[in-house]
Amino acid sequence: MSEHAETLANKKRSARISSVEFWRFLFTVLVCLYHLEISFVRGKHLPSGTSAVEFFFILAGFLIAMSANKSLAGRSDKVTTKEAAAKAVDFVWKKIKAIYPILLVALILRYAIPSSSSFSFIGQDTSKLSQILNSEWDLLFMVGTPFGYNNGMTAIVPLWFLTALLVVGYIYTFLIYKNYDLTMFLSPVLGVLFLSYFGLNSSLILDFNIKMGFLTAGMVRAFAEIGLGIALFGLYNRIAQKKLGAFWIIALTLLEIYAVYRYFALTIDQPTGLDNFRRIVYIMIIILLSFMNVGQVSRILNNPVSRWLGSISLAMYLCHYPLVSFYFNLLNAVKGKYRTGAIADFVSDMGGYSGWSSIPMTWKDRLVYIMIVIIFTAILTLAINGCRKLLSKMRAKKGEKTPAAATV
Repeated sequence: MSEHAETLANKKRSARISSVEFWRFLFTVLVCLYHLEISFVRGKHLPSGTSAVEFFFILAGFLIAMSANKSLAGRSDKVTTKEAAAKAVDFVWKKIKAIYPILLVALILRYAIPSSSSFSFIGQDTSKLSQILNSEWDLLFMVGTPFGYNNGMTAIVPLWFLTALLVVGYIYTFLIYKNYDLTMFLSPVLGVLFLSYFGLNSSLILDFNIKMGFLTAGMVRAFAEIGLGIALFGLYNRIAQKKLGAFWIIALTLLEIYAVYRYFALTIDQPTGLDNFRRIVYIMIIILLSFMNVGQVSRILNNPVSRWLGSISLAMYLCHYPLVSFYFNLLNAVKGKYRTGAIADFVSDMGGYSGWSSIPMTWKDRLVYIMIVIIFTAILTLAINGCRKLLSKMRAKKGEKTPAAATV
């Protein structure tokens, strides 16, 4: 990387993260609702909702480049291969430390909650022993690879995204630290090439378990979109220092509103197909303008509530899948207990079936389910953070006692 002064983007980064945390939460909600809709025969509004994952890949690339830019600011000597490899390993290690405690809870949920007959997407063999044996791919982060393929089914199917993120993020992190300028130059080319390769070879657009040469579709998506995220940071780094007048602030606010509108207009009720890739442009606009923090939408969303919502998004992503079964089991229990009255009337058109007849999915299904996910993951996140703080205090106390014992 050539010598350069620390940019304004680096100096003010901490003040500009909350708005993108809101979008991290909202796109996680879309993934949750997409997997809920799989269990319904009618009333689906997000048939191609898996495209929300594109947001997370692009954001990951953006943050990888942002971190490298900050770390290498002012450095004139070349980064050694050993240093670049250490940064790549550190990227993976930090992700695993954040993921593993939540993953263990998600797996326990998956086995502890009886599988609902309404939720048939979790695999053909529903025996507990088979599920437990199958979860080795989750624990080894091999979901979505040829090793953890299993007809596309594992205990926590959405984990494929984190597997691809770890593998491809490791490669990009090494490359950007080893040669920042070359990686920034090649990232948009790699993004377009991998995206084109995916579109030409995928028989089910936006899937993850289709084999494409020596890679899976999920890995190809990761290479494409993390590359686009790195390129997006290059654009951000060029324009973030410029002072914008009232005209540009109004224009960027309108652009942000338009990008949000277009993304959802292209997502709701749209079938899975090549046209889904149009959303990537609007995702990139949303991320870019969130970090720029000049439009009114970003400024409104730049608050502690957004930061808190973003903090539970990882737990939501990992735990929402088994919570679908919990939702149906809870709903069946409520319907069994309350035959008449206000509660019975409220839940009568929920769950996708009335007697033996299928009924459309309702807004109440979506609302109750997502509230269950948010409440559970908020409690889980608080518990995990509390345990980490307690362990940190215990280690600190142990460190204080060790020198005193040595002196004696």
